[in-house]
Amino acid sequence: MSDQELDPELQAIVTLLAALEPLSPEARSNVLAYVFRRLGLAFAGQRAPSGSRDPTDVAAGPFAEGVGGIIDIRSFKEEKQPKTASEMVAVVGYYLAHLAPPDERRDYIVADDIKKYFLQAVFPLPSAPPHMTLVNAKNSGYIDARERGQYRLNPVGYNLITNKLPATQVRAETSRKKAAATKTKTRKR
Repeated sequence: MSDQELDPELQAIVTLLAALEPLSPEARSNVLAYVFRRLGLAFAGQRAPSGSRDPTDVAAGPFAEGVGGIIDIRSFKEEKQPKTASEMVAVVGYYLAHLAPPDERRDYIVADDIKKYFLQAVFPLPSAPPHMTLVNAKNSGYIDARERGQYRLNPVGYNLITNKLPATQVRAETSRKKAAATKTKTRKR
């Protein structure tokens, strides 16, 4: 059978394999991850190696590890390690705005999202009703009220997710900085 008789899908597979074969496994992953992002596709359950994300893909957000900028809420929760329900609300707000599958993405969170995403993330459900959990997160300064029943992650919540969580990492960095500052002060005396 000649190449002209091959189904167009098979021709694409043959061409793709021929182009990728001489590359290293890491280079293959980078190429495939970029192509999938560019075409707006994702394969379920698979992740691109770290560092393979297209730096120009700002819509994917800084924590997008999956192909196409999609990461599941459970993995994101495990990465961020929120300690309180209010921190978890901020995690869900960030997830919905930046990391959720395209058909779930939105820039706000509602009471119904508490049970859905807390359960998916395997995070303990708060004892307060969902709408009060959102009010508590608002009072903590992580989200702002938008329209009736809708809340949006604010800059404080965004900075919590991007710079402060996981807290153990921040504490370790702060401890290192304090130790370095103490050494510097000791040397100057």
